[in-house]
Amino acid sequence: MTLSAEILSIGDELTSGQRLDTNSQYLSQKLSDLGVHVRFHTTIGDELADNVAAFRIAAGRVNIVIATGGLGPTADDLTREAISEAFGLPLELRPEALTHIESLFALRKRPMPERNRVQAMFPQTSRIIPNPHGTAPGIDVDVPQGCIAENHRCRVFALPGVPAEMFEMLDATVVERLTQEMGAGETRWRYHSLKVFGIGESDVEHRLPTLIARDRVPRVGITVSRATITLRIAAPTTTDAEFQQLIAPTVDEIRNALGDRIFGEGEIEIHEAVQRLLDQRQIRLGVIEVGAGCRVAHMLASLQSPSGSGIVASQRFASMSELNLGQECTGVTDPSKLQESLSHAAQRMLQTHALDRCLAVGIYPTSLEVASAELMPYADFTMCLARRGADTKSSTVSLGGHPDVLYHRLAKTALNFLRLDLVK
Repeated sequence: MTLSAEILSIGDELTSGQRLDTNSQYLSQKLSDLGVHVRFHTTIGDELADNVAAFRIAAGRVNIVIATGGLGPTADDLTREAISEAFGLPLELRPEALTHIESLFALRKRPMPERNRVQAMFPQTSRIIPNPHGTAPGIDVDVPQGCIAENHRCRVFALPGVPAEMFEMLDATVVERLTQEMGAGETRWRYHSLKVFGIGESDVEHRLPTLIARDRVPRVGITVSRATITLRIAAPTTTDAEFQQLIAPTVDEIRNALGDRIFGEGEIEIHEAVQRLLDQRQIRLGVIEVGAGCRVAHMLASLQSPSGSGIVASQRFASMSELNLGQECTGVTDPSKLQESLSHAAQRMLQTHALDRCLAVGIYPTSLEVASAELMPYADFTMCLARRGADTKSSTVSLGGHPDVLYHRLAKTALNFLRLDLVK
């Protein structure tokens, strides 16, 4: 059986947005490594009734609840009271916890405020999670049978919100209890990603209609970031070899459906995939970009290969007239004329710099055009690829998107135009 978990993050500073909840991300990664399926993240403010309800809801739908925050000594630290009320477990003083707290204050040569005694109060039947460097020990409690639902077992761990203390307590105590007492770690979730460009999210689902079914094994999720689609395949297995065997039919299905729209596997970006192809084929590349927001040359230059392949020449121009091509720039608003002008520029750089390929792209819209667009901005974008020993290829496409995404989409479209030529 795959264990399931919910993470509760507690504190007004989180619900108000004053602080970013990084604890949940860390906990999710750790639990995933142990084969625990994190099904929910819940954030609650400092209201006792809300905390009680959150603990009861979580305990009724997962096997493991891990809460962070609310274990301090002040009146707004309500986690211990919430657990006590949620599961009918009265609080009791634990002398060993109190002794530890007193010793920390003594070590720091400070008197212990009376209010800190509350940190030594624990729900009946719970176990202490030691906190070597803090005054907030954690709580480990089995939810009493029948308290929430019959025949459902749940274990609750409460840890302080201070990240350094939480990390140490999780690694030193909680992980060991999860593995040795609950069987976590016998299997773990493993992941494999396929990166896709040149097709929309809904088109992927149309081509692979059963791929995203939630009861599917392995699972496949779709995410989109700056015009790149990631298909993330996931499954709990005991070994990497078992995982690879399990996902092989799914990977084949995706590849058969999407073909060369897949540009890589793992955490690769499209400019990295292009650079690898340039290295493999020892291609010397030039890039010409026209307009605002030029990104292709910058993206490739950040990965420059010591072998001498990859981008070796680049030029940026604010407008077509700056290309200094005389009459060739006449009528550049006409797509065919624009293609002709960019082709001449690419061929000129190809010969001048003794290149294997030269990619000329434009016109990027200005930031003013993008910012002033009443609807999501669309731009006609032209790409020309001059090739040594072969004809020059050209294409014009109309692309749009949110201003934050548009320049990325334009640059990636140009990179993909180059990539498709290199893989043939």
